Amino acid sequence: MVSLRVSIISGIVVIYVVRRLFFSERSVRAKLPVAPKHEASWWLGHDYLVAKNEVGVVFGRWTRLLGPVYRIKSALWQDDVVVVSDHSAVKHIFGEAYTYVKSPAFQPIVIKVLGRGIIWAEGDEHRFQRKMVSPAFSISAVKKMAPHVITCIERLINRLQNDCKHEGGVFNMCEYMPGVALDIIGTVGFGYDFGPNSPEGRAILNAWKIDVALFSSFAGFLAPIVISVCPWVTRLPIKDLQEDGTAKTVIYQVGRRMLQEPANPDGTDMFSILVRESWEGKLKPDGERRLDDMTLLDNILSFFIAGFETTSGTVQLILHDLAQHPDAQTKLRQEVLAAPSSEIDVIESLPYLDAVTREGLRLHPSARDTHRVAIHDDVIPLKNPVTLSSGQTVTSIPVKAGDGFIIPFLVMNTDRSVWGPDADQFIPERWLEGGTNPHSEDLPHGPWGNVSNFADGPRHCIGWRLAVQELKLIIGMMVKNFEFKDTGAKVEKYISPAVQPFVDGRACQLPLYVVPLQHY
Repeated sequence: MVSLRVSIISGIVVIYVVRRLFFSERSVRAKLPVAPKHEASWWLGHDYLVAKNEVGVVFGRWTRLLGPVYRIKSALWQDDVVVVSDHSAVKHIFGEAYTYVKSPAFQPIVIKVLGRGIIWAEGDEHRFQRKMVSPAFSISAVKKMAPHVITCIERLINRLQNDCKHEGGVFNMCEYMPGVALDIIGTVGFGYDFGPNSPEGRAILNAWKIDVALFSSFAGFLAPIVISVCPWVTRLPIKDLQEDGTAKTVIYQVGRRMLQEPANPDGTDMFSILVRESWEGKLKPDGERRLDDMTLLDNILSFFIAGFETTSGTVQLILHDLAQHPDAQTKLRQEVLAAPSSEIDVIESLPYLDAVTREGLRLHPSARDTHRVAIHDDVIPLKNPVTLSSGQTVTSIPVKAGDGFIIPFLVMNTDRSVWGPDADQFIPERWLEGGTNPHSEDLPHGPWGNVSNFADGPRHCIGWRLAVQELKLIIGMMVKNFEFKDTGAKVEKYISPAVQPFVDGRACQLPLYVVPLQHY
């Protein structure tokens, strides 16, 4: 009897596997071009090759070889994932944000690091949270944050001027830019001092340096993949898995303490705005849900971590670009010095500063890519036809629930078929009137700048206005007060966990020669 049951079960398994393979091989997805098989590890797939190379290098090479839609082998024998940089396909995936969700397998990691805020939320929960937190990112709210951003940058300038001691020298920008980014997000997020001289700021910056080094290691690469395959790992009684990170601990401690205090009716920081929006006494339709304290704190945590690491990495790499292009740096400095005032509306409207910011964002998206998983069957339209292994040409891709996709930001931002042969070069003039940029319909879609950095659709980056404002103010004020020169060091970009500069394999390294300027 036992042997009969085993035979029946074995037969069912064999039939299931054969049926799955049969239908898989017949599917359009299975016939899409595939990245070179000899480049895939037998157990790490193509994923490790992508991770151990600079951001955009491998995806860019495969895209030029195979086109904007192809498959790669995933680590630990997971299903193949489709890499998509076709503009119509990407626009569709971002537009159908509640059909193409972030991989459920990564939810334990998101909860661990960021809590259950807007980055974690999906579907109706995301719609609710997005509606509740939007007032903190309105045009008027972000403009009111500008004076606080300027104050934080002025503190950075004073610190760097003191360290330069008039004659200048070589300084590691990773010792300065993360600090001002943390100072800014702490001020506009909480109205709280998280500057590099505060105990909380020092604790977070020290933990951040350790995390950057960890994420760039093999263990840092493999751990998220193991968790995605075996989510139960996060429940094991392992200290590092069960304890919250430094930033999360600090944010919760400060936030809970502030929630016990009377709300600030005039506060312009995100925390004050969201507390006022969720106040129980505010008139709302009977039974309408408000933003509870835990969800409020989780969203502040999400904005805090996302805003800190992304701004820090991007602004450092833009300063490096300007150091390598002294003519562009001089042109920008002259424009900033000639500005009629330092009002935020004036600064944000400076055309060359705008061009430098757009070009810097284009070349240095803070994320390598974003992953999406379909939860419903669908059809993705293509801008350009794709030739399958069978020789058939298709203009759309049928999708089954569970299919995974990767959207590589830098590939979209530097597609030579769109941006031209100089797509990899830093040329701010391309954004000015009469520049060489192609028509907007051929460029990535999104809320700002025809760059893919902020994604698109219902889940586009809610903090894009603040991010652009910060970048413009930091770059403009730094170039106004300092001259930056290239040291000749080979600066490389790796994900760790956001895009960060490395030199000789060492994390948190971006040396520039800095000369303080005197304006009379």
